[in-house]
Amino acid sequence: MISNIRSGWKKLRSNFWASLAVDVVLLISVFVLISMWQTRNLPDDEHTPLLEAFWLDDMKAESVLVAGQTGVVYFFAPWCFYCKKSIDNLDDLVSTGQVAWARVVALDYENLDEVREFIRETDVSLPVLLGGPQTSSDWQIRGFPTYFVIDGDGSIVSRSVGYSTKIGLQARVWMNTE
Repeated sequence: MISNIRSGWKKLRSNFWASLAVDVVLLISVFVLISMWQTRNLPDDEHTPLLEAFWLDDMKAESVLVAGQTGVVYFFAPWCFYCKKSIDNLDDLVSTGQVAWARVVALDYENLDEVREFIRETDVSLPVLLGGPQTSSDWQIRGFPTYFVIDGDGSIVSRSVGYSTKIGLQARVWMNTE
Protein backbone atom coordinates (compact mmCIF):
# COMPACT_ATOMS: atom_id res chain seq x y z
CA MET A 1 0.00 0.00 0.00
CA ILE A 2 2.73 2.47 1.01
CA SER A 3 4.78 1.57 -2.06
CA ASN A 4 1.74 2.28 -4.28
CA ILE A 5 1.34 5.71 -2.70
CA ARG A 6 5.06 6.48 -3.14
CA SER A 7 4.96 5.30 -6.74
CA GLY A 8 1.90 7.47 -7.49
CA TRP A 9 3.50 10.46 -5.79
CA LYS A 10 6.72 10.06 -7.83
CA LYS A 11 4.70 9.91 -11.08
CA LEU A 12 2.75 12.99 -10.10
CA ARG A 13 5.92 14.91 -9.18
CA SER A 14 7.61 13.92 -12.46
CA ASN A 15 4.92 15.76 -14.46
CA PHE A 16 5.77 19.49 -14.33
CA TRP A 17 2.20 20.79 -14.63
CA ALA A 18 0.79 18.32 -12.16
CA SER A 19 3.60 19.16 -9.75
CA LEU A 20 2.95 22.88 -10.18
CA ALA A 21 -0.78 22.37 -9.55
CA VAL A 22 -0.08 20.41 -6.37
CA ASP A 23 2.29 23.15 -5.16
CA VAL A 24 -0.27 25.87 -5.89
CA VAL A 25 -3.05 23.97 -4.10
CA LEU A 26 -0.79 23.42 -1.08
CA LEU A 27 0.24 27.09 -1.01
CA ILE A 28 -3.36 28.30 -1.23
CA SER A 29 -4.40 25.83 1.47
CA VAL A 30 -1.70 27.09 3.83
CA PHE A 31 -2.67 30.72 3.12
CA VAL A 32 -6.37 30.02 3.77
CA LEU A 33 -5.64 28.13 7.00
CA ILE A 34 -3.39 30.93 8.30
CA SER A 35 -6.02 33.53 7.43
CA MET A 36 -8.73 31.50 9.19
CA TRP A 37 -6.53 31.18 12.28
CA GLN A 38 -5.74 34.92 12.34
CA THR A 39 -9.40 35.94 12.12
CA ARG A 40 -10.83 33.25 14.41
CA ASN A 41 -11.61 35.66 17.27
CA LEU A 42 -12.67 38.71 15.28
CA PRO A 43 -16.30 39.73 15.42
CA ASP A 44 -18.53 38.62 12.57
CA ASP A 45 -22.08 39.46 11.56
CA GLU A 46 -23.40 37.74 14.70
CA HIS A 47 -21.35 40.06 16.93
CA THR A 48 -21.15 43.49 15.31
CA PRO A 49 -19.48 46.05 17.58
CA LEU A 50 -20.91 49.54 17.88
CA LEU A 51 -20.11 51.54 14.78
CA GLU A 52 -20.66 55.01 16.22
CA ALA A 53 -18.09 55.46 18.99
CA PHE A 54 -14.96 56.96 17.44
CA TRP A 55 -13.50 60.44 17.78
CA LEU A 56 -11.53 62.57 15.37
CA ASP A 57 -8.32 64.28 16.37
CA ASP A 58 -10.21 67.51 16.96
CA MET A 59 -12.67 65.59 19.15
CA LYS A 60 -15.70 65.98 16.89
CA ALA A 61 -17.74 62.80 16.77
CA GLU A 62 -18.03 61.13 13.38
CA SER A 63 -20.24 58.21 12.45
CA VAL A 64 -18.36 55.24 11.06
CA LEU A 65 -21.22 53.79 9.03
CA VAL A 66 -22.18 55.29 5.67
CA ALA A 67 -25.73 54.01 5.18
CA GLY A 68 -26.46 52.10 2.01
CA GLN A 69 -22.84 51.73 0.87
CA THR A 70 -20.21 49.09 1.49
CA GLY A 71 -16.94 50.34 2.97
CA VAL A 72 -13.97 49.47 5.16
CA VAL A 73 -13.08 50.07 8.79
CA TYR A 74 -9.27 49.81 9.05
CA PHE A 75 -7.47 49.58 12.41
CA PHE A 76 -3.76 50.39 12.62
CA ALA A 77 -1.00 51.06 15.10
CA PRO A 78 1.44 53.91 14.31
CA TRP A 79 4.45 51.66 14.98
CA CYS A 80 3.21 48.86 12.64
CA PHE A 81 5.43 48.30 9.58
CA TYR A 82 2.67 46.57 7.57
CA CYS A 83 0.20 49.32 8.38
CA LYS A 84 2.59 51.89 6.91
CA LYS A 85 2.96 49.79 3.77
CA SER A 86 -0.72 48.94 3.26
CA ILE A 87 -2.68 52.05 4.20
CA ASP A 88 -1.94 53.72 0.87
CA ASN A 89 -3.77 50.84 -0.86
CA LEU A 90 -6.97 51.74 0.98
CA ASP A 91 -6.38 55.47 0.54
CA ASP A 92 -6.00 55.03 -3.24
CA LEU A 93 -9.14 52.88 -3.53
CA VAL A 94 -11.25 55.48 -1.75
CA SER A 95 -9.77 58.47 -3.58
CA THR A 96 -10.44 56.83 -6.98
CA GLY A 97 -13.99 55.84 -6.01
CA GLN A 98 -13.35 52.10 -6.15
CA VAL A 99 -14.37 51.85 -2.48
CA ALA A 100 -17.26 54.09 -1.36
CA TRP A 101 -15.89 54.93 2.08
CA ALA A 102 -13.33 53.98 4.69
CA ARG A 103 -12.71 54.83 8.31
CA VAL A 104 -9.13 54.57 9.55
CA VAL A 105 -8.80 54.06 13.31
CA ALA A 106 -5.57 54.51 15.27
CA LEU A 107 -5.05 52.13 18.18
CA ASP A 108 -2.15 51.25 20.46
CA TYR A 109 -0.51 54.68 20.41
CA GLU A 110 1.12 56.52 23.28
CA ASN A 111 0.26 60.07 22.23
CA LEU A 112 -1.24 62.12 19.41
CA ASP A 113 2.18 63.05 18.07
CA GLU A 114 2.80 59.38 17.28
CA VAL A 115 -0.44 59.26 15.24
CA ARG A 116 0.36 62.56 13.52
CA GLU A 117 3.81 61.25 12.56
CA PHE A 118 2.21 58.14 11.02
CA ILE A 119 -0.15 60.36 8.99
CA ARG A 120 2.76 62.54 7.85
CA GLU A 121 4.94 59.54 6.89
CA THR A 122 2.20 57.74 4.97
CA ASP A 123 0.55 60.87 3.51
CA VAL A 124 -2.85 59.29 4.13
CA SER A 125 -5.72 61.56 3.10
CA LEU A 126 -8.48 59.64 4.88
CA PRO A 127 -9.62 61.06 8.22
CA VAL A 128 -7.92 59.22 11.07
CA LEU A 129 -10.09 58.46 14.07
CA LEU A 130 -8.72 57.76 17.52
CA GLY A 131 -9.69 54.56 19.26
CA GLY A 132 -8.70 53.38 22.70
CA PRO A 133 -8.55 50.23 24.79
CA GLN A 134 -12.34 49.89 24.76
CA THR A 135 -12.36 50.09 20.94
CA SER A 136 -9.73 47.34 20.79
CA SER A 137 -11.80 45.23 23.15
CA ASP A 138 -15.11 45.83 21.34
CA TRP A 139 -13.63 44.90 17.97
CA GLN A 140 -11.35 42.18 19.45
CA ILE A 141 -8.26 43.60 17.75
CA ARG A 142 -5.22 41.37 18.36
CA GLY A 143 -2.93 42.36 15.46
CA PHE A 144 -2.33 45.12 12.95
CA PRO A 145 -3.56 46.06 10.48
CA THR A 146 -7.02 44.61 11.01
CA TYR A 147 -9.83 45.59 8.71
CA PHE A 148 -13.52 44.88 8.31
CA VAL A 149 -15.70 45.26 5.24
CA ILE A 150 -19.06 46.67 6.39
CA ASP A 151 -22.09 46.50 4.12
CA GLY A 152 -24.68 49.27 3.75
CA ASP A 153 -26.79 47.78 6.56
CA GLY A 154 -23.90 47.92 9.04
CA SER A 155 -23.12 44.20 9.02
CA ILE A 156 -19.57 42.89 8.97
CA VAL A 157 -19.29 40.91 5.73
CA SER A 158 -15.52 40.30 5.61
CA ARG A 159 -12.62 40.61 8.02
CA SER A 160 -8.88 40.15 7.85
CA VAL A 161 -5.61 40.71 9.67
CA GLY A 162 -2.32 41.68 8.04
CA TYR A 163 -1.14 43.27 4.83
CA SER A 164 -3.58 43.37 1.94
CA THR A 165 -2.91 44.45 -1.60
CA LYS A 166 -5.07 47.00 -3.36
CA ILE A 167 -6.57 44.19 -5.45
CA GLY A 168 -7.26 42.12 -2.31
CA LEU A 169 -9.09 44.96 -0.60
CA GLN A 170 -11.01 45.87 -3.73
CA ALA A 171 -12.05 42.23 -4.28
CA ARG A 172 -13.34 41.89 -0.70
CA VAL A 173 -15.44 45.04 -1.06
CA TRP A 174 -16.65 44.14 -4.57
CA MET A 175 -17.69 40.60 -3.53
CA ASN A 176 -19.78 42.05 -0.71
CA THR A 177 -21.39 45.00 -2.51
CA GLU A 178 -25.06 44.61 -3.27
